[in-house]
Amino acid sequence: MKVRMRSQVAVEEILARKGKLVDDDEHKDIWIKRDMNLEEKEKEKGLRSGAKEKKKQGQR
Repeated sequence: MKVRMRSQVAVEEILARKGKLVDDDEHKDIWIKRDMNLEEKEKEKGLRSGAKEKKKQGQR
């Protein structure tokens, strides 16, 4: 689900508090991420792939 906020202040407050969801058992399956453009998405995808490879190599 994508939610559009009216103010940047509201966005920053939500992103600052998103870590509290991890501690709440009822809402631990909720993920909050800021919107990214295509370039940012590709960069994150590459970083995740690299991290998975490192983890895989460490398990051998």
